[in-house]
Amino acid sequence: MTRLRSIGWLVAVNILVTALLLELVLRVQQQVGPLYDLDLRREAVLVGLSDELNHVQLPWADWDSNGIRRMDEPNSESCLTKLLFMGDSFMEGLGPKDTVPYHARATLSRSWGAGVCVFNAGTSSYSPSIFIPQAKKLIPLLRPDIVIIDVDETDIYDDWYRYRELVIRDNAGSITAVRRTPVTAQFQQGLVDSTDKTLYLHRLISKLYFTRITYPSAFARYTKDRPSDLFVLSRISESEAQKIYADQIAYFEATVDDLTKSVLRLAGGPERLVYIHHPHLEHLKADGASFNNVVSAVLRKVASRHHVRYYDATDDLKVQLGNAPENYYIPNDMHFNEAGLRAYAAAVARYLTATTPSAMTSSSRAQ
Repeated sequence: MTRLRSIGWLVAVNILVTALLLELVLRVQQQVGPLYDLDLRREAVLVGLSDELNHVQLPWADWDSNGIRRMDEPNSESCLTKLLFMGDSFMEGLGPKDTVPYHARATLSRSWGAGVCVFNAGTSSYSPSIFIPQAKKLIPLLRPDIVIIDVDETDIYDDWYRYRELVIRDNAGSITAVRRTPVTAQFQQGLVDSTDKTLYLHRLISKLYFTRITYPSAFARYTKDRPSDLFVLSRISESEAQKIYADQIAYFEATVDDLTKSVLRLAGGPERLVYIHHPHLEHLKADGASFNNVVSAVLRKVASRHHVRYYDATDDLKVQLGNAPENYYIPNDMHFNEAGLRAYAAAVARYLTATTPSAMTSSSRAQ
């Protein structure tokens, strides 16, 4: 009995010493690294979510407080022609000088004059549901001459599965806001709560349990009724898509229609709105899996209904990118690389030059 008691005390002492050493190690790594952050600050974690636009860019070095991306070369002080570009990560681009608006401005300035100003409101995972309240905020603020909205292949998925249950509408049925995603808010709050402990060892256990067990379970429950593939609708034939995803396509069309009406009312007329659509690699490859044209068909239909311009760059980029379109995309990623952004921007600029009334350009105003 005495021997067992001695062994018990020895084990207890060893556990205590180990815990104290681990506590010390965790505190030291927090100060010198941290290698694994166990001191998460509320003001650093509970950011980026919005009950107006679901999620927003942080107003740090690359973006202003309105979500407009800053550029290495700022706009001219005298903006004779103002273009507001809206879209998702394709429009957000790769850096302050690797974006569609930045490259398009350079091309347009050669034909329209130096007074061309571009404003890049592109944000990752935005879609028409969010473009609507975003347009209602930015158009009165910036008063652009032309609003260019890039709609991506993933936007049907985003509108239906990500944002449909989060939208707020006015009495006329128009979207006025898209609330923050609950599971994302839960993740942020859970991280803060997990490290709000006195002992760092407690913080470690709590954070690991939250990130490895609690949150994955919550995320699985929240997303259980949605496909894991963003392109699930694009990979099948158009006839199959129209049958299987009729509700999703109809909702997307109604959302784009709401967006169109909102922009026309705010901007002043159909000549001030241009929809653009970029291809994914699966639209351009000569062999292998290919995407259908459902998204483009919806955009063309809505644009025609409201007499606004629509430019699908797919055919032009098939010619421009040649037999190796993969060289214009980031490997194992859906997005354009720098060369792809430049090519798409040039195509968009050519289209705008060819279709924009001269009275709307800086060169005609300067005369």
